[in-house]
Amino acid sequence: MLLAIACLCAPAAQAKGKKDKQTSTGTYGVARFDVNENGAFEPSEFEALRKAFQEGDTALKALDTNNDGKLDDSEMAAIKPPAAKDQKKKKKKDA
Repeated sequence: MLLAIACLCAPAAQAKGKKDKQTSTGTYGVARFDVNENGAFEPSEFEALRKAFQEGDTALKALDTNNDGKLDDSEMAAIKPPAAKDQKKKKKKDA
């Protein structure tokens, strides 16, 4: 019986850990929108991000800092893309 309970609780704990990691880094899933992985958002990538938000992507909800249900220009400007793929490799080599 204890094994059954542990098996049921483990996936929930794993999912919670993934969510906490995502929100603690402040990325909210925006890395997937930097399609060319250059560390900057192009206008088309911003549009894809805005569209995903409008379609109800819950990971992006935290980006709506004024809670008006839209991502306005100031909120979009505050979004920081992840480091470029080349920069990530350099950091790993330096470590």
